[in-house]
Amino acid sequence: MIQTDDQMVVAQRCVANLQRILLEARKVHLRPDYARMAEPILFEIQQRDQEILEYLSGDLEQSLAR
Repeated sequence: MIQTDDQMVVAQRCVANLQRILLEARKVHLRPDYARMAEPILFEIQQRDQEILEYLSGDLEQSLAR
């Protein structure tokens, strides 16, 4: 769970790194091998993206509840 701006920046960098890994892997792996390799990485990207969105919308949700 992201609690600070610094943690959010780190999460964004992690997502960018994972995306770069997948881009490079697509160049060297056959489609079936890439699909198996990419699945857990894509799941990790989804989870981190969700955490980033939750952090960024946290104050917005509190403001809308008022």
